[in-house]
Amino acid sequence: MLASAHAMSDRPSDARGDARGPARRVRIPGSTRLPEGMARKLLVPRAGAPPLEVVLARLGGRLYALDTLCPHEGGRIGEGPLWEGQYLVCPLHLYRFDPRDGTAIEVECAPARTYPVREVDGAAEIELPAGDDGDG
Repeated sequence: MLASAHAMSDRPSDARGDARGPARRVRIPGSTRLPEGMARKLLVPRAGAPPLEVVLARLGGRLYALDTLCPHEGGRIGEGPLWEGQYLVCPLHLYRFDPRDGTAIEVECAPARTYPVREVDGAAEIELPAGDDGDG
């Protein structure tokens, strides 16, 4: 089930971003409710573009964020329990991805796109590059 980001912060991050400008952080309340070994999809609002579909996963006590778009054939990486307690899965061909860095497991495939994420005061803050706002 998809959840939506309830609050956004457009303040620049500490990161350099890219040539299009500074990155921005999007705040997702309630990340502490995501249990170990689970993944949850959410929609991140973007100005001038459809929402970005991201999956948050908790592994080893840390949060990781990946784009749900599978780099193999455009399927959607799923939510729920992590496969073997450690991998996100695209149900289209059962490709597995390491949530820590997006690496495809035991198949030749580009890595899934990852986003820096941190937890602050019980909320996830996902860092998006400037171009992910749909305006550039």
